[in-house]
Amino acid sequence: MDNQKRRVVITGMGVVAPNGIGIDNFWDSLVHGRSAVRRITHFDASSYPCQVAAEVPDFDPTDYMDPKTAKRLDKFAQFALVASKMAVEDSKFDLDLIDPYRIGVAIATGIGGGECKENQHIIFMEKGVKRISPFTAVMICTHSAAGIISCELGVKGQNITISSGCTSGLDAIYSAYNAIQLGDADIMFAGAGEAPITPYIIAIFCAAGLLSRDNGEPERTIKPYDSRGEGTVLGEGGAILILEELQSALKRKAKIYGEILGYASCNEAYNIFRIDPSGEATAMVMKKAIEIAHLSIKDIDYINAHGNGSPEYDLNETVAIKKVFGKSANSIPVTSIKPVTGQSFSVTGILQMITCLSVIKHGIIPPTMNHTIPSIGCDLDYVPNHFRKKEVNIALMNALGYGGGHTALIAGRFNY
Repeated sequence: MDNQKRRVVITGMGVVAPNGIGIDNFWDSLVHGRSAVRRITHFDASSYPCQVAAEVPDFDPTDYMDPKTAKRLDKFAQFALVASKMAVEDSKFDLDLIDPYRIGVAIATGIGGGECKENQHIIFMEKGVKRISPFTAVMICTHSAAGIISCELGVKGQNITISSGCTSGLDAIYSAYNAIQLGDADIMFAGAGEAPITPYIIAIFCAAGLLSRDNGEPERTIKPYDSRGEGTVLGEGGAILILEELQSALKRKAKIYGEILGYASCNEAYNIFRIDPSGEATAMVMKKAIEIAHLSIKDIDYINAHGNGSPEYDLNETVAIKKVFGKSANSIPVTSIKPVTGQSFSVTGILQMITCLSVIKHGIIPPTMNHTIPSIGCDLDYVPNHFRKKEVNIALMNALGYGGGHTALIAGRFNY
């Protein structure tokens, strides 16, 4: 077998996002710019500098799993498991007909079981060690999402968890791609789960100065590339992709959303608390991903950007895009989904891929909401506030992580 010729396509998608559960609901809200950012309801945040977040509304895990399983999982793992079941249904493959050792799982999370950690710590401090739940050790583990997906679905192949901050989602996609491309698996679940909207986690991000203090109109809080932007807000949820080796997908006549073409990552090694204003590393990963995909800058039809509403991150990304695309930078649509979905760490990368595949399918580019007064130096085509119809064949995704890690990934329309 010539492993170098194994092509990897996406044949299933599942999403539990603040702006919609299910692909259709998620996509419709993006296209029409309906933000899911609201005042926090998970706890009383009235004394916090940031009092808004993107919560998944009306989520009851027992609608998708038995109560015993739900009780033994932190919310981040619940989100990932539900999205996995949706992705299997969407992909329409019968797990019983496939060698379980040829199916693997690559799940990303930045926070892991934060809600469980906080709740069980309170119980420990108030009532002592004997009152701690015996399931806590598993619930707080970042690997519990990947583990429960394998157990619930009977998947016995490669099983890994990736935690590289905001780039984790795209990194998980690459890990899954690599497993298939190298012949270690034929099908991979690639996804993420996050549930960071808890009292302590919101507090520490407020203390770090990373969250916006603009609580007046929650749906307008995240303002990418805008002079009024002052930070991001956190989001939660889960999203899963089914990656499949091309011949496997063709054999079972699967619907194919698109193909993975290129990936690159690096760390700018600048400052763990700040991003390098030069944009050199961000530009490098985009250039490298394009090169690995055997494409030219003229082939990129659309960029789904990091765009988190933090001025220094938005400027870094804009500067980097100009370095890569030169005079053609202003002719490429560049949009951010974060004003609608919030910043959900690892999940955002999976949502970016789902967005790009939907853009390719529908020929519609969702807008960058809340972009009205451009920041100095941010002068690209951000498709502000209204969707645009445009045929897209190849899309590039950016993820810029706290701590200096940057990732770029390219997906394209499938052409046999």
